[in-house]
Amino acid sequence: MATRKNTAERQREIADAALRIIATRGISALKVATLAAEIGLTGGALYRHFASTDAILDAVAARAVELLTASLPDPALPPLAWLDRVAEMRAQAVGGHAGLARLLFSEQLALAFPETALERLRGVVKTTSAAIARALASGQARGEIRRDLEASDLVPIVMATVQVLAQLRAGTLIARAASPAKVWATLRALLAPEVGGRR
Repeated sequence: MATRKNTAERQREIADAALRIIATRGISALKVATLAAEIGLTGGALYRHFASTDAILDAVAARAVELLTASLPDPALPPLAWLDRVAEMRAQAVGGHAGLARLLFSEQLALAFPETALERLRGVVKTTSAAIARALASGQARGEIRRDLEASDLVPIVMATVQVLAQLRAGTLIARAASPAKVWATLRALLAPEVGGRR
């Protein structure tokens, strides 16, 4: 006899199914009937777990935030090791959930999701940005990262590189000329202080 799933387990299952639909068919395919069919429920059964369609979309955003937050390494790591680890862990998190990559990098996101869901996603971007800024500033203070540029100015460059690595891993980026390892090694070389103190 199958064990009945509790509400929290079912909500997570529904959010993961939504990410699978986004991965394979795009955000525009995320409809109640499609989602219900994906997990073998009726549309009415979905609404036993969520009060509205917006609540389902908010749960999808919450699941995305959970996956992204889990990909932030231990802040006690040395700055360069932390940056290496965040690049690796974020690429694994996004690459392991192709729906997450399509959700984060979709132009349709703002049109498809309610404001509460968008705020959740913006919040995790801000958290990631602040963590990267701390690692960069700490690396500069330790003399491991170039000091001629403000840490705050380097944050978007690091974040964009991490996004490219995540998209390469997820297979959502068409241009694959460089390997992920070479892309990250290039960024590390650009962050390094110049020998002889010129930076």
